[in-house]
Amino acid sequence: MKYPSVYRLLRELILVHFLVCMPSSCSHEQDSRVESLLVEMTLEEKIGQMMQICFSTITADGTKKLNLDMEKAREAVVEMHTGSFISGSGQAEEWIDFVHEIQRIAVEETRLGIPLLIGMDHIHGANYVDEATILPHHITLGCSFDPGIAALAARITAIEMADLGLNWNLAPVLDVGKNPYWPRFYETFGEDPLVCTLMGTSFIESFTGCDSIEPYRLAVCAKHFIGYSDPRSGWDRTPALIPPQELYETFIPPFRGAVNAGVQSIMLNSGEVNGEPVHISKWLQQQILRQQLEFNGVILTDIKDISKLVEMHAAAADLKEATLMALNAGFDVSMSCNSYEFAGIVRELVEEGKVPEKRIDESVRRILQLKDDLGLFENPYPRGDRIDRIGSGQHHRMAIDMAGQSMVLLKNDGVLPLESGKKRILLAGFAAHSRRMLNGAWTFEWLGAEEERQPKRMATLYDALKGEYGQNHIVYMDSSALSGYAGKSRFLKEAGTCDAIILTIGEEPYSEFKGNITNLSLPPGQLELVRWAVSTGKPVIVLLIEGRPRLIQPFADQVDAIIFAGLPGSGGANALAGIISGRVNPSGKLSFSYPLAPAHHAPYYHKASEETCVLYPFGHGLSYTGFDYTGLTVSDTLIQDRSPFRISITVENCGERTGSEVVMLFIRDEVGRITRPVKKLIAFNKVTLEAGESQNLVFEISPEGALAYPDRQGNMILEEGAFSFFCGDEACRVRFQLNH
Repeated sequence: MKYPSVYRLLRELILVHFLVCMPSSCSHEQDSRVESLLVEMTLEEKIGQMMQICFSTITADGTKKLNLDMEKAREAVVEMHTGSFISGSGQAEEWIDFVHEIQRIAVEETRLGIPLLIGMDHIHGANYVDEATILPHHITLGCSFDPGIAALAARITAIEMADLGLNWNLAPVLDVGKNPYWPRFYETFGEDPLVCTLMGTSFIESFTGCDSIEPYRLAVCAKHFIGYSDPRSGWDRTPALIPPQELYETFIPPFRGAVNAGVQSIMLNSGEVNGEPVHISKWLQQQILRQQLEFNGVILTDIKDISKLVEMHAAAADLKEATLMALNAGFDVSMSCNSYEFAGIVRELVEEGKVPEKRIDESVRRILQLKDDLGLFENPYPRGDRIDRIGSGQHHRMAIDMAGQSMVLLKNDGVLPLESGKKRILLAGFAAHSRRMLNGAWTFEWLGAEEERQPKRMATLYDALKGEYGQNHIVYMDSSALSGYAGKSRFLKEAGTCDAIILTIGEEPYSEFKGNITNLSLPPGQLELVRWAVSTGKPVIVLLIEGRPRLIQPFADQVDAIIFAGLPGSGGANALAGIISGRVNPSGKLSFSYPLAPAHHAPYYHKASEETCVLYPFGHGLSYTGFDYTGLTVSDTLIQDRSPFRISITVENCGERTGSEVVMLFIRDEVGRITRPVKKLIAFNKVTLEAGESQNLVFEISPEGALAYPDRQGNMILEEGAFSFFCGDEACRVRFQLNH
């Protein structure tokens, strides 16, 4: 019996030796290549590596279509020494041909043969590849409270982009979605820093560690550092006022998690924080990101953001001054898009002695190291022999499952599940027979491609409900026919023949500043449609297809059921149909607080002196079964050292069918020198239980993690005192007191 143990020990020792020794050797070889290239490079070649150009600059018609203009491509790569490109859209085979040719120019026609980084905003699947699987947006995935789903989304994305030569994904978004007015709210995982951290790090680790894309390796780019998601006005790229205390408590944790997870690049916030544009902030870039978080990777600007220091922020008199200020702050790659002006300005600054060449070397070293780490010098070209994996049936089924696990049943007065049989259902609303509405923006185009370009294999909600209930049981009414007195008459007439009404309510696709709004209220026509439906006396089910929580208070207490679907992607319609019929038991929970009124909103972790009102709280979500929480206990009610302690809770499925429950553990620091929130999420776990089954969950709590909080310099404070813990409707209390 001793031999297997000895064998395992020997094997583990060999593995440890391999893990400890090999990276050092590989790192030395990589450093040698990078340093050798730096020695050989001219100043112009170095500056070119710091420049990212949009593909529209080198296409024949100046659009994202993958029609390469060879003369323009050679100008960009051979003459201007461009190191990376971004942003195109097309079919998989077009991508292969396009990327192969520009990489060939870089590798074979330039003096040093340095391959290119190809960046894409693949934030919900490989969403700029026509055949790709379009996954739910972050805000929907966040409602799953399942980091494993984020990992699966990352894996699918990696598999569907790697073989096309698209090697740099400008995702995930790690902004914390505190402000529902912000038009990029749907790109976040929600309002909680822990959820954003765990979902984000899971995405990063899965994407960069995907073993199904060999020989390729991929890079991610966490964005947007930092404070981008909480502008004072709610509008995109407008100023944020965030005290350092809140910055460290709320916005920095996801990026700290990303750095610890090995993120290779980070994109900067386009806006300003506390009066200083982030692109020129040494405090944010150098002191916090480089020194405190110890990030050694590539810092990337957002699109044309150096010029916006002049045009938008008025922080610099001209582009040359703006470039100097940004270089001094510390970025590495300028997303210049369609201009080479950056190259000439940087050359002038170096020649004039205003920027030392060693500063350029610092950035170029990081860029070349990233290319080397990705194996681009060995494998620069795409391949087409695994193209059948893109948009595969397996990935499509996974997309449906992801959407089903992420949707939130907000209200159910007993109408759901709507069992099949002889029921006749009226379906209406802006997204009832649309693929575009379910996929949202960043789908083949920045603002979402037109309906004709959406995935053909994808079901609309009308298609999915016909498949679920039978074609003769679904009555669809086009929204364009539902206006005025005549539209109302047609609607009421059809409703009179039906047993239930399903309405899609929400907002059409938008992105960035195109989504700026002054009011979270829904369009008047949608509210009128709900009023018509309610007036019939028939059961009304509202499906929320939206990127941020639009106000539903005017009708929430009048309809029978409400489902938050967010932007669920190509599997969204099938998932919704399954939840409506009961084939799928909903398990999503709100990863944000659903506002009650337009003028007041605060996250669930507000202070005790602050009153807040919400329609549905953070963590809310119903199921077709029920769960009981009992026996919340702590291993010791008096904690006298910094060692971890345990908190346990028993959860029982008290219903009649299998279901999944997100078990959330919250803490309240009862007295804090810096005022503490009323509660804060410190752990969560999603469990699946059969009817009648129970499970005891144990959370290990670190005092220096859960009980401590940062001060305004980022130093952790661990105070003695009482702490309350909450899980479900259970509570317990501990006292922390060090043995001095």
